[in-house]
Amino acid sequence: MDMTDDYHPPLALTILAGIFLALGAICMLIITVDIIWRRGWRSMMWIMIPVYIINAGYVGPLTLYLYFKYGRPSKPDPSKPAQTSSHCHAPEKPVDIENEGGDVPDPSLHDHHHEGYHEGHREPHQEDQHAAHHHHHHTASRPLLATVLIGVSHCGAGCVLGDLVGEWLVYGTNATINGQGIWAELLIDYGFALLFGILFQYFSIAPMSGQYGPVSVWRAAKADVLSLTSFEIGAFGWMVAYQVGIWGYRLEMTTWTYWWMMQVGMALGVVTATPVNFWLIGKGIKEPCA
Repeated sequence: MDMTDDYHPPLALTILAGIFLALGAICMLIITVDIIWRRGWRSMMWIMIPVYIINAGYVGPLTLYLYFKYGRPSKPDPSKPAQTSSHCHAPEKPVDIENEGGDVPDPSLHDHHHEGYHEGHREPHQEDQHAAHHHHHHTASRPLLATVLIGVSHCGAGCVLGDLVGEWLVYGTNATINGQGIWAELLIDYGFALLFGILFQYFSIAPMSGQYGPVSVWRAAKADVLSLTSFEIGAFGWMVAYQVGIWGYRLEMTTWTYWWMMQVGMALGVVTATPVNFWLIGKGIKEPCA
Protein backbone atom coordinates (compact mmCIF):
# COMPACT_ATOMS: atom_id res chain seq x y z
CA MET A 1 0.00 0.00 0.00
CA ASP A 2 1.35 3.42 -0.89
CA MET A 3 1.43 5.29 2.41
CA THR A 4 2.17 8.61 0.71
CA ASP A 5 -1.17 8.71 -1.07
CA ASP A 6 -3.73 10.92 0.66
CA TYR A 7 -6.72 9.28 -1.03
CA HIS A 8 -9.91 9.30 1.04
CA PRO A 9 -12.98 7.21 0.14
CA PRO A 10 -16.23 9.07 -0.62
CA LEU A 11 -18.24 10.08 2.45
CA ALA A 12 -21.20 7.91 1.43
CA LEU A 13 -18.93 4.87 1.27
CA THR A 14 -17.44 5.69 4.65
CA ILE A 15 -20.90 5.96 6.19
CA LEU A 16 -21.95 2.65 4.64
CA ALA A 17 -18.78 1.02 5.95
CA GLY A 18 -19.49 2.40 9.41
CA ILE A 19 -22.99 0.91 9.38
CA PHE A 20 -21.79 -2.59 8.52
CA LEU A 21 -18.93 -2.45 11.01
CA ALA A 22 -21.33 -1.23 13.70
CA LEU A 23 -23.73 -4.10 12.95
CA GLY A 24 -20.88 -6.53 13.41
CA ALA A 25 -19.92 -4.89 16.69
CA ILE A 26 -23.53 -5.07 17.91
CA CYS A 27 -23.71 -8.79 17.10
CA MET A 28 -20.46 -9.34 19.01
CA LEU A 29 -21.88 -7.44 21.96
CA ILE A 30 -25.11 -9.45 21.94
CA ILE A 31 -23.26 -12.76 22.19
CA THR A 32 -20.82 -11.42 24.78
CA VAL A 33 -23.60 -10.12 27.03
CA ASP A 34 -25.59 -13.34 26.65
CA ILE A 35 -22.58 -15.48 27.59
CA ILE A 36 -21.86 -13.31 30.63
CA TRP A 37 -25.51 -13.30 31.71
CA ARG A 38 -25.82 -17.06 31.35
CA ARG A 39 -22.33 -17.70 32.74
CA GLY A 40 -21.42 -19.59 29.61
CA TRP A 41 -17.92 -20.42 30.81
CA ARG A 42 -19.54 -22.87 33.26
CA SER A 43 -21.19 -25.09 30.69
CA MET A 44 -19.82 -24.42 27.20
CA MET A 45 -16.45 -25.27 25.76
CA TRP A 46 -14.32 -22.25 26.65
CA ILE A 47 -12.62 -21.95 23.26
CA MET A 48 -16.03 -21.49 21.64
CA ILE A 49 -16.57 -18.26 23.58
CA PRO A 50 -14.03 -16.24 21.54
CA VAL A 51 -14.92 -18.20 18.39
CA TYR A 52 -18.58 -17.14 18.48
CA ILE A 53 -17.77 -13.58 19.51
CA ILE A 54 -15.11 -13.06 16.83
CA ASN A 55 -17.20 -14.56 14.03
CA ALA A 56 -20.13 -12.32 14.94
CA GLY A 57 -17.98 -9.40 13.85
CA TYR A 58 -18.08 -10.31 10.15
CA VAL A 59 -21.03 -12.69 9.65
CA GLY A 60 -23.18 -11.42 12.49
CA PRO A 61 -26.65 -12.77 11.60
CA LEU A 62 -25.30 -16.22 10.69
CA THR A 63 -23.25 -16.43 13.88
CA LEU A 64 -26.19 -15.27 15.99
CA TYR A 65 -28.30 -18.05 14.50
CA LEU A 66 -25.65 -20.73 15.10
CA TYR A 67 -24.99 -19.51 18.62
CA PHE A 68 -28.59 -19.23 19.78
CA LYS A 69 -29.68 -22.40 17.99
CA TYR A 70 -26.78 -24.73 18.76
CA GLY A 71 -24.13 -23.13 20.96
CA ARG A 72 -25.95 -21.15 23.64
CA PRO A 73 -25.06 -22.25 27.19
CA SER A 74 -27.77 -23.56 29.47
CA LYS A 75 -29.36 -21.19 31.95
CA PRO A 76 -27.40 -21.00 35.20
CA ASP A 77 -28.88 -23.12 37.99
CA PRO A 78 -28.09 -21.66 41.42
CA SER A 79 -28.71 -25.06 43.02
CA LYS A 80 -25.87 -26.70 41.10
CA PRO A 81 -22.14 -26.06 41.50
CA ALA A 82 -20.24 -24.47 38.63
CA GLN A 83 -18.81 -26.91 36.11
CA THR A 84 -16.51 -25.99 33.31
CA SER A 85 -17.11 -28.02 30.19
CA SER A 86 -14.09 -29.58 28.50
CA HIS A 87 -16.01 -30.94 25.58
CA CYS A 88 -18.10 -29.65 22.72
CA HIS A 89 -21.42 -28.36 23.87
CA ALA A 90 -24.78 -28.06 22.17
CA PRO A 91 -27.21 -27.12 24.94
CA GLU A 92 -30.91 -27.70 25.35
CA LYS A 93 -30.96 -30.44 22.70
CA PRO A 94 -31.91 -34.12 23.04
CA VAL A 95 -28.86 -36.17 23.89
CA ASP A 96 -28.32 -39.29 21.82
CA ILE A 97 -26.35 -41.86 23.76
CA GLU A 98 -24.96 -44.69 21.65
CA ASN A 99 -22.05 -46.98 22.14
CA GLU A 100 -19.58 -46.07 19.41
CA GLY A 101 -17.07 -48.73 20.29
CA GLY A 102 -14.57 -49.28 23.04
CA ASP A 103 -12.87 -52.01 24.92
CA VAL A 104 -16.06 -53.49 26.30
CA PRO A 105 -19.18 -53.23 24.09
CA ASP A 106 -22.33 -52.67 26.13
CA PRO A 107 -25.47 -53.75 24.25
CA SER A 108 -27.70 -52.59 27.08
CA LEU A 109 -26.63 -49.01 26.57
CA HIS A 110 -28.73 -48.75 23.42
CA ASP A 111 -31.79 -49.95 25.33
CA HIS A 112 -31.22 -47.40 28.06
CA HIS A 113 -31.15 -44.71 25.40
CA HIS A 114 -34.73 -45.46 24.42
CA GLU A 115 -35.78 -45.41 28.06
CA GLY A 116 -34.50 -41.88 28.57
CA TYR A 117 -31.12 -43.01 29.87
CA HIS A 118 -28.70 -40.11 30.13
CA GLU A 119 -25.01 -39.62 30.64
CA GLY A 120 -25.37 -39.11 34.35
CA HIS A 121 -25.93 -42.91 34.67
CA ARG A 122 -22.78 -44.02 32.85
CA GLU A 123 -21.03 -47.08 34.13
CA PRO A 124 -17.55 -46.43 35.58
CA HIS A 125 -15.75 -48.12 32.68
CA GLN A 126 -17.18 -45.54 30.28
CA GLU A 127 -15.78 -42.49 32.06
CA ASP A 128 -12.45 -42.54 30.21
CA GLN A 129 -14.25 -42.18 26.87
CA HIS A 130 -16.73 -39.56 28.04
CA ALA A 131 -15.09 -36.51 26.47
CA ALA A 132 -14.97 -37.94 22.95
CA HIS A 133 -18.41 -39.58 23.16
CA HIS A 134 -20.15 -36.56 24.65
CA HIS A 135 -18.92 -34.46 21.77
CA HIS A 136 -20.57 -36.87 19.31
CA HIS A 137 -23.76 -37.15 21.35
CA HIS A 138 -24.46 -33.43 21.16
CA THR A 139 -23.57 -33.08 17.49
CA ALA A 140 -25.67 -36.09 16.43
CA SER A 141 -28.95 -34.17 16.44
CA ARG A 142 -27.50 -31.11 14.68
CA PRO A 143 -27.85 -30.66 10.91
CA LEU A 144 -24.67 -31.35 8.97
CA LEU A 145 -24.60 -27.85 7.47
CA ALA A 146 -24.67 -26.30 10.95
CA THR A 147 -21.86 -28.61 12.05
CA VAL A 148 -19.79 -27.61 9.03
CA LEU A 149 -20.41 -23.88 9.50
CA ILE A 150 -19.38 -24.11 13.15
CA GLY A 151 -16.26 -25.95 11.98
CA VAL A 152 -15.56 -23.09 9.56
CA SER A 153 -15.90 -20.64 12.44
CA HIS A 154 -12.75 -22.06 14.07
CA CYS A 155 -10.52 -21.13 11.14
CA GLY A 156 -12.53 -17.93 10.67
CA ALA A 157 -11.66 -16.80 14.18
CA GLY A 158 -8.01 -17.61 13.54
CA CYS A 159 -8.04 -15.67 10.27
CA VAL A 160 -9.60 -12.61 11.88
CA LEU A 161 -7.01 -12.50 14.65
CA GLY A 162 -4.21 -13.25 12.19
CA ASP A 163 -5.31 -10.45 9.89
CA LEU A 164 -5.64 -7.96 12.75
CA VAL A 165 -2.14 -8.70 14.00
CA GLY A 166 -0.63 -8.91 10.51
CA GLU A 167 -2.27 -5.76 9.17
CA TRP A 168 -1.18 -3.60 12.07
CA LEU A 169 2.30 -5.11 12.04
CA VAL A 170 2.74 -4.24 8.37
CA TYR A 171 1.29 -0.79 8.96
CA GLY A 172 3.57 -0.12 11.92
CA THR A 173 6.72 -1.33 10.17
CA ASN A 174 5.77 -0.03 6.72
CA ALA A 175 6.85 -3.39 5.30
CA THR A 176 6.48 -3.85 1.54
CA ILE A 177 7.13 -6.41 -1.18
CA ASN A 178 7.77 -4.97 -4.65
CA GLY A 179 7.00 -1.56 -3.21
CA GLN A 180 3.46 -2.43 -2.07
CA GLY A 181 2.25 -3.32 1.41
CA ILE A 182 -0.52 -5.66 0.34
CA TRP A 183 1.87 -8.45 -0.66
CA ALA A 184 3.56 -8.28 2.73
CA GLU A 185 0.13 -8.26 4.35
CA LEU A 186 -0.93 -11.45 2.58
CA LEU A 187 2.21 -13.27 3.67
CA ILE A 188 2.23 -12.08 7.29
CA ASP A 189 -1.54 -12.36 7.71
CA TYR A 190 -1.44 -15.96 6.55
CA GLY A 191 1.36 -16.86 8.96
CA PHE A 192 -0.45 -15.42 11.97
CA ALA A 193 -3.77 -16.88 10.81
CA LEU A 194 -2.21 -20.36 10.74
CA LEU A 195 -0.83 -19.84 14.23
CA PHE A 196 -4.13 -18.70 15.71
CA GLY A 197 -6.18 -21.18 13.70
CA ILE A 198 -4.16 -24.15 14.89
CA LEU A 199 -4.40 -22.87 18.47
CA PHE A 200 -8.19 -22.66 18.22
CA GLN A 201 -8.34 -26.15 16.76
CA TYR A 202 -5.90 -27.52 19.33
CA PHE A 203 -7.99 -26.29 22.24
CA SER A 204 -11.01 -27.96 20.65
CA ILE A 205 -9.30 -31.31 20.08
CA ALA A 206 -7.13 -31.65 23.19
CA PRO A 207 -9.91 -31.36 25.82
CA MET A 208 -12.05 -33.91 23.97
CA SER A 209 -9.25 -36.45 23.57
CA GLY A 210 -7.54 -35.74 26.87
CA GLN A 211 -4.22 -35.52 24.99
CA TYR A 212 -2.28 -32.31 25.47
CA GLY A 213 0.94 -32.12 23.52
CA PRO A 214 2.49 -32.80 20.11
CA VAL A 215 -0.07 -35.44 19.10
CA SER A 216 -2.97 -33.00 19.40
CA VAL A 217 -0.91 -30.20 17.82
CA TRP A 218 -0.36 -32.42 14.79
CA ARG A 219 -4.05 -33.33 14.64
CA ALA A 220 -4.96 -29.64 14.90
CA ALA A 221 -2.56 -28.76 12.08
CA LYS A 222 -3.98 -31.49 9.82
CA ALA A 223 -7.50 -30.33 10.55
CA ASP A 224 -6.90 -26.62 10.18
CA VAL A 225 -4.24 -25.97 7.54
CA LEU A 226 -6.42 -26.98 4.61
CA SER A 227 -9.54 -25.45 6.14
CA LEU A 228 -7.82 -22.15 6.91
CA THR A 229 -6.12 -22.01 3.51
CA SER A 230 -9.47 -22.45 1.78
CA PHE A 231 -10.88 -19.68 3.97
CA GLU A 232 -8.05 -17.33 3.04
CA ILE A 233 -8.60 -18.00 -0.66
CA GLY A 234 -11.87 -16.11 -0.34
CA ALA A 235 -10.55 -13.46 2.03
CA PHE A 236 -7.25 -12.81 0.23
CA GLY A 237 -8.86 -13.00 -3.19
CA TRP A 238 -11.16 -10.16 -2.19
CA MET A 239 -8.27 -8.21 -0.62
CA VAL A 240 -6.41 -8.28 -3.92
CA ALA A 241 -9.59 -7.45 -5.83
CA TYR A 242 -10.42 -4.33 -3.86
CA GLN A 243 -6.92 -3.12 -3.09
CA VAL A 244 -5.36 -3.71 -6.49
CA GLY A 245 -8.29 -3.85 -8.89
CA ILE A 246 -10.72 -1.33 -7.39
CA TRP A 247 -8.58 1.18 -5.50
CA GLY A 248 -5.21 0.73 -7.19
CA TYR A 249 -3.29 0.40 -3.90
CA ARG A 250 -4.73 3.70 -2.63
CA LEU A 251 -7.11 2.52 0.10
CA GLU A 252 -5.36 3.00 3.41
CA MET A 253 -5.71 0.68 6.36
CA THR A 254 -6.73 3.52 8.67
CA THR A 255 -10.08 4.03 6.90
CA TRP A 256 -13.40 2.47 7.84
CA THR A 257 -13.87 1.44 4.22
CA TYR A 258 -10.74 -0.69 4.39
CA TRP A 259 -12.04 -2.66 7.36
CA TRP A 260 -15.46 -3.02 5.79
CA MET A 261 -13.75 -4.57 2.79
CA MET A 262 -11.90 -6.90 5.17
CA GLN A 263 -15.26 -7.79 6.72
CA VAL A 264 -16.60 -8.66 3.27
CA GLY A 265 -13.49 -10.73 2.56
CA MET A 266 -14.01 -12.76 5.72
CA ALA A 267 -17.60 -13.45 4.74
CA LEU A 268 -16.38 -14.69 1.35
CA GLY A 269 -13.91 -16.87 3.24
CA VAL A 270 -16.85 -18.70 4.81
CA VAL A 271 -18.12 -19.46 1.30
CA THR A 272 -14.80 -20.86 0.05
CA ALA A 273 -14.09 -22.82 3.25
CA THR A 274 -17.49 -24.50 3.58
CA PRO A 275 -17.01 -27.20 0.86
CA VAL A 276 -13.58 -28.06 2.25
CA ASN A 277 -14.97 -28.42 5.76
CA PHE A 278 -17.71 -30.71 4.44
CA TRP A 279 -14.95 -32.94 3.13
CA LEU A 280 -12.71 -32.68 6.23
CA ILE A 281 -15.53 -33.46 8.66
CA GLY A 282 -16.93 -36.19 6.42
CA LYS A 283 -13.52 -37.89 6.27
CA GLY A 284 -13.05 -37.57 10.03
CA ILE A 285 -9.96 -35.39 9.61
CA LYS A 286 -11.62 -32.52 11.45
CA GLU A 287 -13.64 -33.02 14.61
CA PRO A 288 -17.08 -31.37 14.61
CA CYS A 289 -17.60 -29.08 17.56
CA ALA A 290 -20.05 -26.51 18.97
